Amino acid sequence: MGMFFKVNDCTTLQDALDGLCKGLSAQGVEEERIFDCKLVACELLSNVLKHGDGKAELQLTLGSDHVALKVLSKTSFRLPKQIACSDILSENGRGLFLVNTLCEGEIFTENEGILAKIRIKK
Repeated sequence: MGMFFKVNDCTTLQDALDGLCKGLSAQGVEEERIFDCKLVACELLSNVLKHGDGKAELQLTLGSDHVALKVLSKTSFRLPKQIACSDILSENGRGLFLVNTLCEGEIFTENEGILAKIRIKK
């Protein structure tokens, strides 16, 4: 199963997150894992909107045991190598700290954007 969303403002971001949740729910993904996917997608897309060119694309692919979220933007946007998050209550870096915690890993390529894999089955 694959899904594709274009995001260029808060309204289309919310539409994408709603579509992501509905699509994963329809495929029988557990609510807790759907929440994880929504949180990761929201953080990555919000960062592209804030720090990139203000336009992003989200591609979602459901595998047998994981969800792959690919976030693309026209400008080269990548996650920082060092995340400055001293603790969970920190204002800076908390979102990316959570992304790192929930994902098996994030990959960045110049042409393909950010790819984050989230395990949905143990």
